[in-house]
Amino acid sequence: MPNMPGQWMDQQQQAGQRLCLILERQNVARQSLLAVRDLPPYCSLYAETAVAELEAQGPVILLLEQINEPELLGLLQQPETNWGWLGSLPSEDLAAVTRHWRDRLLVGSEGAQSMYRFHDNRTLARALAHLDPEHWPAFLGPLISVCYWHEGRWRTADNPAPGEYPVPVPAPWLDTPNPNAAAILHANILRYLLTEHSEDLVALAEFQDPRIWLVQVLEQARAWQWRGPEQLEFLVVRRLEEATRNSVIRWQPLVGEAPGQHFERVVAQWTFTGEKDE
Repeated sequence: MPNMPGQWMDQQQQAGQRLCLILERQNVARQSLLAVRDLPPYCSLYAETAVAELEAQGPVILLLEQINEPELLGLLQQPETNWGWLGSLPSEDLAAVTRHWRDRLLVGSEGAQSMYRFHDNRTLARALAHLDPEHWPAFLGPLISVCYWHEGRWRTADNPAPGEYPVPVPAPWLDTPNPNAAAILHANILRYLLTEHSEDLVALAEFQDPRIWLVQVLEQARAWQWRGPEQLEFLVVRRLEEATRNSVIRWQPLVGEAPGQHFERVVAQWTFTGEKDE
């Protein structure tokens, strides 16, 4: 057994804690681990939520009876597959910890909600690294301690005040920086352009790599502090038109011009030019 999780599990058991496993759905060990358990020792974290129809594909939380289970040992030997993480609890009752994470599953306003991937060890690691320790109890809830893989090694974190907490508004862990955010934004914009502005994108590709072009445009957005979806869409689409047609816009901000004023002025200029051309 890998040294760090083995030592951590021994310590937790010696302290009288129960061990649990948060397990990603896409894992070959999942069925074997669940097959030897009755329903009470494990719970689907999507059940009894607004995404209950995805229960079979969602993560589970299960109690670990034997730390030498072959499937568990197999998981610990492959932490780089990001299968989830380990936690410790004061008892074998999973009700409180299940309720805790279900309450933190959906984020955003009604009608525009997304799922918070708390079961991903990378998400857990980034949140704990970002949060002040005073916010750990509201994030970890009933969990006494956690053990997880991050950036090439095993890590542990102890909850300073385990218990049941309401979800704070705003939830501080939702402000955690995502190191992949830029790559995700880049891919999503290219996908949008390919769907909605394919002719212009093909024309651009004849003389410039669209990926390099987009990096330059997004760097401009960052420098001008244009971060909103409306601002990004306007900048990317109009820059694409400018690169492939005869459209010309005076983009540069005026001296002392605030980002919002700059955006509104450029939009007004583009609107006026478009009306004039008609």
